[in-house]
Amino acid sequence: MIVVSDAGPLMALAKTGGLEALFLLSPSVLTPSAVYEEIVTAGLRLGASDALLLQKLYASGTLVVEKPVASSLPLRVFLGQGEEESILLAIARNATWLLVDDLDARRAAASCFEATGGKTRVKGTLGIVLSACQEGGMSTQKGIEIVSALMQRPDIWISSRLCERVLSELKRG
Repeated sequence: MIVVSDAGPLMALAKTGGLEALFLLSPSVLTPSAVYEEIVTAGLRLGASDALLLQKLYASGTLVVEKPVASSLPLRVFLGQGEEESILLAIARNATWLLVDDLDARRAAASCFEATGGKTRVKGTLGIVLSACQEGGMSTQKGIEIVSALMQRPDIWISSRLCERVLSELKRG
């Protein structure tokens, strides 16, 4: 399984103690250099504790920087550099999953995958947590804790309505 991630899910999971959800599902994750710059280089400049954790994961080889082959997306879209590079890397590697939370980026990715005949699926932070509980052996209680922590953080922009839906799903078992 090949997994490529944009910055958002990695930061959200690192800030909430939820990275185990991701690594229960995939032992390693690819990111483009723009994502590394955003979550580690810029994060360290800001003194973000999640940046230190993510830096250690890159040093251990659990997170891996890989350069996309192509330099432009197959469709014209207006996204951040990390999102564009993540989509390009997912296309180049025929990834199983692209992890991204931003709705515009999710839509653009789906359109780009369709245009290139790719089979990559798009998942966000909440999808990772839900999958880890349903398929990866993480306890439902841990999943509820992560989603609850996501809802309480003002620096994580995931819809509270979506969080509530995932909480309901987790509680139903």
